[in-house]
Amino acid sequence: MNPNLSIVIPTMGRPILVRTLESVLATKGADQMEVIVVGEIRDSDVLRKVTAIVSANPNVRHIAISYPDGDSSRKKNRGAEESRADIVAFLDDDVVIAPDWPEHILKAFENPAVGLVSGPSLVPEDINLSARLAGLALTSRAAGYVAERYRIGNTAVREITWSRIIGCNAAYRKTVFQQMGGFPPEFYPGEEMIAAWRTQQLGHKLLFIPSAWVYHYPRQSVKRFCRQMWGYGATRIRLKRAGTDFEWTTLIPAVWVFSLVVLVPAALVCNLYAFLLKLDLGLYALMAAAVALETAVQTRRARDLLVFFMIPIMHLSYGLAEWFEFFRPNRDLSENK
Repeated sequence: MNPNLSIVIPTMGRPILVRTLESVLATKGADQMEVIVVGEIRDSDVLRKVTAIVSANPNVRHIAISYPDGDSSRKKNRGAEESRADIVAFLDDDVVIAPDWPEHILKAFENPAVGLVSGPSLVPEDINLSARLAGLALTSRAAGYVAERYRIGNTAVREITWSRIIGCNAAYRKTVFQQMGGFPPEFYPGEEMIAAWRTQQLGHKLLFIPSAWVYHYPRQSVKRFCRQMWGYGATRIRLKRAGTDFEWTTLIPAVWVFSLVVLVPAALVCNLYAFLLKLDLGLYALMAAAVALETAVQTRRARDLLVFFMIPIMHLSYGLAEWFEFFRPNRDLSENK
């Protein structure tokens, strides 16, 4: 009997993969699903644990493979090719899913018009301070509409547009996935966005299911968070170049970076520009402070005020990447190390 759901997990072999697999196998109806782990695992301890899970669960497979470029996208496409279910879900290898996650995913596809389903990516509690602040920055107003993906918010299932899905927690009807052509590697880490856009262009419905949440463990250092935001900024320009719908708010970080590039040197020779620079930075600081205060009030944790310092890191990395992608396009952004 074929499984009712195929879950593809591309991996770089990080230790948290084991926890991800355990959470998937602990869900209700796990024996009716198949799990396909795709990627080389170089850590011997992680490999031993994954091998033990595969041996104990006939519905879990491991395909040890890596690619020189577009690694994550190609792994997901390979997993989809190997899948046997009519519904194919894609999870990152650093998530913990809700106990009833498969139930919500499968129910959504009872509507034949639905081609793609996504759910929120929540910030877990058991992470270090840098990771928590990175996660909070993405859930804050400073992230614009992107924040919707990282919060449950309204619990009602709702139809969304392509830019509202999140790739670490998404599922496709397999025929739709094949129809839209899979994940194009050159768009990493925005390959889920272009795939969602193509799915929407084909006339399929996209749904966001707040109850189908995952805890996603964000980048555990400021350096990795910068790299994440750089990738998001660069792929935003690639998406526009590919003809996706224009969303002007995504260019705000690039405009802010441009204002700093112009005003900083000009302020050294002209008092007017010095005033404008102070006004620019002052208004930005007020915005970041208001967002940080709102965040701390919501979480009831004073230390979360420190998100004030993570917000400009997020915007600078994103905005700079947009400019670099504009002038030096299509550099490989894969994280396959």
